[in-house]
Amino acid sequence: MNKFRSLVFGVLVAVLLFGCADLPVNTDYAVDYNFSQINSYGWLPGPEAKGGSATDLHNTELMHVRYMAAINQQLGLKGLQLRNATDKPDVLVVYHLGSKDKTVVDSFGSWYSHFGYYPCYHCDHRPGFGHMHFHESDLWVREFTEDSVVIDIIEAESRKMLWRGSVQRIQPVLQTPEERNAYVSETVAAILAAFPPGSRQGE
Repeated sequence: MNKFRSLVFGVLVAVLLFGCADLPVNTDYAVDYNFSQINSYGWLPGPEAKGGSATDLHNTELMHVRYMAAINQQLGLKGLQLRNATDKPDVLVVYHLGSKDKTVVDSFGSWYSHFGYYPCYHCDHRPGFGHMHFHESDLWVREFTEDSVVIDIIEAESRKMLWRGSVQRIQPVLQTPEERNAYVSETVAAILAAFPPGSRQGE
């Protein structure tokens, strides 16, 4: 039974990650700054470093721990050392979370709009022909939650913004801690793949 559960979890995580493979990451940075001189980082002290107030399941203390761990992991893979703010790191890191419920209405038109006033001579073979809705527009309503994740890199001494990476993505159904871990890791890895500037292909 345990092997079966592990297999099912592995499949679920693979599906989750595959569906989020090419996230549209937006970046901006100070073009006059030499990013190669960054060797260490610290977390910006204060409430900002906790992602703001907890207003939904995406923005809680548990998710805060996941995001910090994922950011630490990715920056560590880039060779940056984590230091306390009192140890004078080169840069400071802070992230922000946000979620917004959205509704999208798609209109696919009627048979008239697809085929003209006289759509065909064999419309009796078309699905739905003869029913009242055949000549009406098809409206599909989709409701979803869009998550926004922003990671900022700030110069420690001047507190000047050096780099920002962000992504907006549709929040999938996350029912287990393992699924949430995979979701956070995927999101953070996608954003920080573009740090420092030029790390991502095409930049």
